[in-house]
Amino acid sequence: MKINRLICGAGTLMTALLLVACKPSPEKLSEAEALKAALVEAKNNAENTYLDITDSSLRGTLDELAQKESAIENKDFSKLSDSMLEYYVPKMTELTGEYQSIQLTLDAKLAEDNAKREAALKEAMLNATVINNTEFTITEMVLHDMTSDEYSANLLGDGITVAAGYTLVGVDLDIKIDSAQWEIVIKDDGGKAYSFVCGDFNQASREGIYITLSYDSTAGTGVADIQNQ
Repeated sequence: MKINRLICGAGTLMTALLLVACKPSPEKLSEAEALKAALVEAKNNAENTYLDITDSSLRGTLDELAQKESAIENKDFSKLSDSMLEYYVPKMTELTGEYQSIQLTLDAKLAEDNAKREAALKEAMLNATVINNTEFTITEMVLHDMTSDEYSANLLGDGITVAAGYTLVGVDLDIKIDSAQWEIVIKDDGGKAYSFVCGDFNQASREGIYITLSYDSTAGTGVADIQNQ
């Protein structure tokens, strides 16, 4: 009977020792949990940034990292020994570093997208119908943004001319909304240039406009009258 009690007591003691041995020390557990929290945060930051960019080329890389991260995040560190936690510590550090590295790339792509969005907010695309109410055959036509002193490409396209009294439809004008003054510059079939002062494009309808070109040969001045369609 005493022998059975001794064996039973020894077994209980061994079980207790095994349980103690499997539990991590408070210091190791705290360190591991902190590293896991940093890893989860790095993963969430990367995934959230990815949702805000237009480039999808990093999706595969993020999915690979997410598989590794998920395996670690789902581990209950409180049930692991110190030696097992020491196994996961460098893995978490390495994986967090990979996320931080890809975060730099994501941030750069986000900055590019934001710059494009901001630029788009400062511009408006207007569809215009141009009426040539002059005596000239127009062989070239550009929009001069006098505020920024920038010229558009030839609005007619290669090989297109607009004879006197004719109309050209489907002219796309890229307008900067923070500009305040424009002119249309044309060339006739003799290569001579003429300028036509424009109205305020910022008051023009985004649904489309008519631009009527008129020229006073006596005064030597041209006007590009803008009317909403």
